[in-house]
Amino acid sequence: MAVAFEISAPIAMFRRPYTTTSSVSFPLPPPTAVAGLLSSIVGLANGCNERAHHAKFWEAIKGTKIAISILNPVAWFAGTLNFWNLKEPQKNPHIRVKHQFVKKPRYRIYVQDGIERKLHNYLKNETFIYTPYLGVAYAIAEITYLDDFEAKAVKTGTSIALSSVLPVTNQNFTLDILSSKSIFKDILPFRLDSERNLCETIETLYSPSQNHKICLKSWEGLDVTTYRNEYIAWFPAWL
Repeated sequence: MAVAFEISAPIAMFRRPYTTTSSVSFPLPPPTAVAGLLSSIVGLANGCNERAHHAKFWEAIKGTKIAISILNPVAWFAGTLNFWNLKEPQKNPHIRVKHQFVKKPRYRIYVQDGIERKLHNYLKNETFIYTPYLGVAYAIAEITYLDDFEAKAVKTGTSIALSSVLPVTNQNFTLDILSSKSIFKDILPFRLDSERNLCETIETLYSPSQNHKICLKSWEGLDVTTYRNEYIAWFPAWL
């Protein structure tokens, strides 16, 4: 079995790690952000009482698989945040930092195996241990539980139109570019260790709107199932 829920907020910001002074966002929550979100919902301890950067919940979510769908069209806006200047407060007590935000984001998250059963109870009862947010603490999110579903594997050999983000775990697929309309590529952080060191990234393809699907002529080796008569592709399980 698997569980599906939707998450939305007025804004989101999933900062690209190579940006410093001007923060630039990913258009969707990377798997690392989803891992933190799931862990906050069920209240997995991260060990920050020992050291502030600890993320021990990664041990507890091993074996969990996720899939992600972008529901609202990706839209951006820029803003400037007023921060305290801790490095040189004698020069100027404040610094203004530009941020890029995702505007009115809405995503559907699918979870299978691992902590799925525990997660299901919290989602259904709408009782979250920690406040869920989309990337930054001031982007407080609203979560809507959808349902449980049986993730039946789809046989290869037929063309399909994906409603989810496509993780590129192998090259054994053929895109139908004309039918897909618009496809974007991004490399997302996929897995961290308990010290928040980046262990693995993953290449992804996505459509910025639900009006356009990722159409595949062939897709041997991909983990594809159906949800409400739509095709979704799963990321590999966290190890």
